[in-house]
Amino acid sequence: MMVPGGIRMEHVLFSLKTFGAGILAYWIALQCGLPNPYWAIGTVYIVVTPLSGGTTSRAVYRLAGTVLGAVMIVVLVPNLVFSPLLLSLGIALWCGLCLFVSMLDRSPRSYVFMLAGYTVALSGFTLVQVPETSFDVAVARVEEIAIGILCASVISRVVFPQQAGPVLAHRVEGWLDNARTLTRDVLTGEADSAVLREERHKLAADAVALRGFTDQVDHEGAAGRVMADRMAALQQRMIAVLPLLSEIEDLLAALGRDATTSVDRSTILERVVHWLTPGAFDLSAAKAETDALLADINQDRAHLEEGARDWDVLLALRLTGRLKDLVEVWADCEVLRSDLSSGEAHTLRRTLATRHRQGRELHIDYGIALRSALSVVIVTLVGCGIWIWSGWSYGAGIAQIGTILCCVLAAMDNATPVLRKVVTLMLIALGAAFFYKFAIMPMVGSFYALAAALGLVLIPAGVLLAVPATWIMGFQVSVNLIYMLTLDNQVSTNFNAFANASLATFGGVALAMITLATVRAVSTEWSAARLLHSGWRAVADVASGTRRVDPELIAGRMTDRLGLIAPRLALLPAGSEVQENDILRDLRVGLTVLELQRIRREMPRRDDKLLDDLLDQIATHYQQGTAGLAKRKEAVAEALDRCLNEVLFEVGPASSRLRDALVGLRSGACPGLAPPTFMRPARSLIA
Repeated sequence: MMVPGGIRMEHVLFSLKTFGAGILAYWIALQCGLPNPYWAIGTVYIVVTPLSGGTTSRAVYRLAGTVLGAVMIVVLVPNLVFSPLLLSLGIALWCGLCLFVSMLDRSPRSYVFMLAGYTVALSGFTLVQVPETSFDVAVARVEEIAIGILCASVISRVVFPQQAGPVLAHRVEGWLDNARTLTRDVLTGEADSAVLREERHKLAADAVALRGFTDQVDHEGAAGRVMADRMAALQQRMIAVLPLLSEIEDLLAALGRDATTSVDRSTILERVVHWLTPGAFDLSAAKAETDALLADINQDRAHLEEGARDWDVLLALRLTGRLKDLVEVWADCEVLRSDLSSGEAHTLRRTLATRHRQGRELHIDYGIALRSALSVVIVTLVGCGIWIWSGWSYGAGIAQIGTILCCVLAAMDNATPVLRKVVTLMLIALGAAFFYKFAIMPMVGSFYALAAALGLVLIPAGVLLAVPATWIMGFQVSVNLIYMLTLDNQVSTNFNAFANASLATFGGVALAMITLATVRAVSTEWSAARLLHSGWRAVADVASGTRRVDPELIAGRMTDRLGLIAPRLALLPAGSEVQENDILRDLRVGLTVLELQRIRREMPRRDDKLLDDLLDQIATHYQQGTAGLAKRKEAVAEALDRCLNEVLFEVGPASSRLRDALVGLRSGACPGLAPPTFMRPARSLIA
């Protein structure tokens, strides 16, 4: 088998555990006299993951989705079976509604709604001839799946369990090490801007992926929930690192690394780099060292404040403020990382975890969710139409398989390449099922012989399941083999039934491929641009005042969008709109606008007209997309410069905070434009 990095002992152990859990579930289902015991072993291979927390998470949500689907089977089938068209429409709309809700919930909980939808299609269509058995079949299906879930969960947590916590801690260590390297490169200028931007995108994508591990850890008992709480606090600070590095890079580029001000920036930068050096950060002595560094930065800021009438000095003042924020955020990360590994708890952790949960609202795309739901409705109705029109008793399989594939592949921009690979793997599973059904099964005389025969394929497939790069191969071969064999209480060698069911299966794949390609498929560039524009709309809403959000909320959602865009960037053509825009700059603009509005609410003013004009210009800039981008950027810069001229010669903390926010806003919204020219204004912006 072609396993990247080779087959390791943990892969083999995982496969043996999975096979043991599956055979145990199948045996229990047989002993209970359930009508379709192969659903029990199939469930094991569907929900199992190498990490016990992931298995438990999938198991719980699969059971919940199955129960909800079973309830709808009892509601829909007996009441609508008199009209095939109404029943088809009812099941199609239910599947579409469930998928729509599932697409709006990007947590593992979304599996509940997706499964509740296609469970009705999978079991409901088989009951049209015997609707009076709907309740019995629904209960039996829940029992079969519950047995598989119970066996998979118990074996995963009892027999050589692999906890998600250590894996999460290792990935967090890697993320922080990469972020430290990126920070050093930004501060020293050892990498060009394209490389730095690519690294920031990778970190954003990794931060989004870490959420999935955190959810798995949360299902590993009380200790897992404590660790998930610590991880939530750490993620809150990890997200804050990326926009800080983006702004520091822009400020250093605007200043020029060889430019001189009244403060020697190189000394401060070198001290921060040394403070971040691996091995130099000793947590026991960290507080004193951090306090000393922050005191020096504050001293430099005070010195710069005395001559903050020049653009370079204003940029340097903003830079020292960002460096101070970076040191504070990174010190928090080190404390929280220590909590994660040592089990200690600081007040900081509880505060940040609460803020992270409050701000953990991820990007939602109602348009894509609606298109995905529409594709499921269409494939279900078309499949049912073929079934009804042809009168083919196995035609229900077309609607069933088409519905399942449209649901599980709904999140992909273009599922056609994956479906082509799925067809190949299903053909392999079909060949294996044919060989088993008509060559091996007639010779099997006992349960133990059957288990040994199944192990010849399922154990190697389980090894593939353990490796992310080969997961889809192991999943398709194992699950399809189990369901194609239809291992009931007695062996069936009916070739006509096998051939018709297989033909319906591949008919469903073809229908799903056509439907997804025509209704759901979008280009990578279109999808990335849609994510970018949704970020622009968020900034425009913040600037126009139509939405008041917490900084943690907008930071979490914008970083999430960046994490979704990052994997698509490598597939985009040169000169793409998305390649030329930096969503982290948009995030910085949104955060600075929030800061500006907070200052306005807290401080008394005589005249807000210039600030109102500035916010209107920013809202217009982000509302109108790429058309006339250069002119709008110049208009924003002019509005910013007028505000800076008004506040530049004011004194007091309110003026200093406002001036600093305006400098940061110009750095984020107008990069590359000529510096402003200052003159003493006739009046003040702030009283």
